[in-house]
Amino acid sequence: MSHYSLNNGPLLRPKSDKISVTKILWVICLVLAFIGLSTPNPSETFLGCLIWPVLFSLLWRPGEPPALLFAASFQSLQVFVPVITANLAGETLKQNFGQELSLAFYLGILSMLALAYGMKQAVGASPVISFIDQEKSASELKVSRLAIAYLGTFVFSSLITSLAFGDPAFTQLLLSLGSLRWLVIFLILWNGFRDPKFGLLSLSIVILEIIIGMTGFFSGFKQVLFVMLVVYGATSFKVKQLLRPQVLILMVLLLLLTTYWQSVKGGYRNYVNQGTQTQTVRVSLADRLNYHTNEFSKISDKDLEDGFNSGLSRLGYLRFFAGSIRTVPNAVPYQNGKLWSEAIFTLIPRALFPDKPILDDSKRTNEFSGIQVSGADKGTSVSIGYVGESYIDFGVPFMFAPIFAMGYFWGWLYRFITNLGSIPLLGLAAATTILLNSAVFFESSNVKILPSGVILLLVYSMALRLFGKNIWLWLTCKSELN
Repeated sequence: MSHYSLNNGPLLRPKSDKISVTKILWVICLVLAFIGLSTPNPSETFLGCLIWPVLFSLLWRPGEPPALLFAASFQSLQVFVPVITANLAGETLKQNFGQELSLAFYLGILSMLALAYGMKQAVGASPVISFIDQEKSASELKVSRLAIAYLGTFVFSSLITSLAFGDPAFTQLLLSLGSLRWLVIFLILWNGFRDPKFGLLSLSIVILEIIIGMTGFFSGFKQVLFVMLVVYGATSFKVKQLLRPQVLILMVLLLLLTTYWQSVKGGYRNYVNQGTQTQTVRVSLADRLNYHTNEFSKISDKDLEDGFNSGLSRLGYLRFFAGSIRTVPNAVPYQNGKLWSEAIFTLIPRALFPDKPILDDSKRTNEFSGIQVSGADKGTSVSIGYVGESYIDFGVPFMFAPIFAMGYFWGWLYRFITNLGSIPLLGLAAATTILLNSAVFFESSNVKILPSGVILLLVYSMALRLFGKNIWLWLTCKSELN
């Protein structure tokens, strides 16, 4: 609060702190970049090390959850990881897949810069919410009401999610409604880092969400840790004050859980779907917990090493993009906007066009990357990613236009939702929830991220407009706003 003047205008201290941290980050990354010149992929490693201070300079906003920075950084990490794994194996990217993989890396890095610049242009330089408003709103929340709200949204989310895939016409809408529980989780964790009264509730929910994620079909445990990292990033204006043991604990926990998950994922999924090769869970929660207990008790160092390597391989996501560069335009012509047009067409309600086809990511991957993957008939979906799809549509350099546009959309959405309604903190929770549900993964297809982002925008806009005030009054046990 001391970093703000009485009229809520930011003083020089947050800006000067950002500048000093940016300089330190440049020095560290330059040292690593020059060390990287001795690796099997010198130029790729050099460039990959230098993107981080650029992203920080563009997207770090003192006192706000770094949702935009997290989204751009995580995608950039997915671009850079194949270089790291190749270096660890003593291979060049060309040896690993061909010269197309190296080109995919360079185009991926440029795409992340276009994405981040679009975010920066849309969100602007001024704060979306003052520190005084943040602290005032947070202090009004009641532990008991947030606990009840979590239980209610948890039941609602579970019910909605179970119905979501029954009719494709309503899948995205129902999933968006189900994500409302993450808004409540945001508020609980927000206060959990600020007020000891919320500590037990925060810890209980984190543990519960990890268990739920570990006993589902997918690795849903990551979501709550992502939210924790982003919320933690708003606990101080000064970056140096954020470098506490909590950050290391969160990152180590994420690494350990991911390593364990990757080591048991294949056997676990085959167990829970009972060999049906579908993305379904056919055994009880008790049996799933028992499976993990048994696997954890007998896991070996070799299993953990394999899990770590598998996790790194899964995190990196350039191979399908590289395959597309090999295929397009040599064997298949540029699509001149067809893939993005299909993504826009998905926004039209199926009720108006009942014959609207259901797009299969895997079919696109098979057609344009030359790499054969399983599709909907096998209960799976493998996408090229929206960056690769932009290349397939427009080639270089016009592929960067839709990527910049997506960044601009996400930056605008963050500012718009935060300032919607009379409760900025509630808007901030909604904006962060939307970004973490739609903007984090490099592998996301444009037929997923565009409709997902738009529908989430509509759902949360209506929720804040129609019910935001009443929700806040209930959460704070008040009869009217101050």
